[in-house]
Amino acid sequence: MGKIKNLSILVILALLGACTAPRTISKADFNTADSTAAPGKLYYHLPTTVINIEVTARKVIEKRGPYYRYSERYLNLSDIIAEDKEYWEITGATIYTTGIPDSNRFFSISAEGTPAGAAVSLTPDGTLLGFNVPAAGSLHNTLSTDADNIQVSTEEFSFDDIPYTEEQLIKTSSAATAEEVAAEIYNIRDSRRRLLEGDIKNLPPDEGSYQRILEGLDRMEKQYLSLFKGKKQIDTQKRTFRFVPDASASANQVLFRFSTQKGFTSIDDMAGTPVYIEVLSEKVTENNQVHINSKERTGMIYCKPQKATVKVIDRTMLLTQEEMLIGQYGTLHTLPVSLLDNPGTIVELDPATGAIVNIRY
Repeated sequence: MGKIKNLSILVILALLGACTAPRTISKADFNTADSTAAPGKLYYHLPTTVINIEVTARKVIEKRGPYYRYSERYLNLSDIIAEDKEYWEITGATIYTTGIPDSNRFFSISAEGTPAGAAVSLTPDGTLLGFNVPAAGSLHNTLSTDADNIQVSTEEFSFDDIPYTEEQLIKTSSAATAEEVAAEIYNIRDSRRRLLEGDIKNLPPDEGSYQRILEGLDRMEKQYLSLFKGKKQIDTQKRTFRFVPDASASANQVLFRFSTQKGFTSIDDMAGTPVYIEVLSEKVTENNQVHINSKERTGMIYCKPQKATVKVIDRTMLLTQEEMLIGQYGTLHTLPVSLLDNPGTIVELDPATGAIVNIRY
């Protein structure tokens, strides 16, 4: 294959060293050469697929109520908090892929003359997005950074908001106070029942007041019940872990460690138990080399990724499992330059795998 009008694209399969400052190349500046790059050549990477695992955990704080001992005697409650405790637990995990430049898949495009063929689109880090890719349609896929996203419960975690009555406060023993509070709970329930049944004598003058009274009764009952049932506060935390699959490494590796006392811990902190990531693929090409004969060396190189099953396992419990495409497990192929003979041809690549996702004319 040869020239495409005034543009000749030659893919060099050897490693070419460090990449120049990458940018999106338009037709107007296609021939602009960086001072550190070979004149007339544009360098690009295909991506290495990165697996991102977003793990959600929560910290639970349980505080028993001051009258928990009398819950069953006065209110027939059995589902109560009987002791103060704090603990962490993992509640879920999600998986998605992004891409980073693969230093072993670094190529160049040679251009001659005024470009009349395809405009080349790159990500900011130099990964090939395709040719003639519209700016609004570019498949940019940024890599997430490790971060904590903490959402703290807004519920007041104390018993100071309880609206004690004078009769309740003057009791000299906790048992007597508990009995008085339980009686107030029954009074609240009776008042709500009569309102819901439409007791004409107790109906408020308008519908809005009616609703506010019901909400107030519900709130008071909840506050009094907490003295028996206890209170629970939950803080949610999300953390994203990045993992780069390597066919030469073990399929099962420790992703992070987690402690019921500390939550997320460092990978070398033995206080936490290991959470594993497992990446299984049926077939991985040896060394992931490009197997192209000399007659097929002209053209755009793209990747045909390999499907893999990714599992995240907390000790023996499966947190999540997904099938996804892994670029570095796949093989490289060439797209004939003749397909780019039409300046309107659009070729889009997946920035996470380097696979062709769309060709439009």
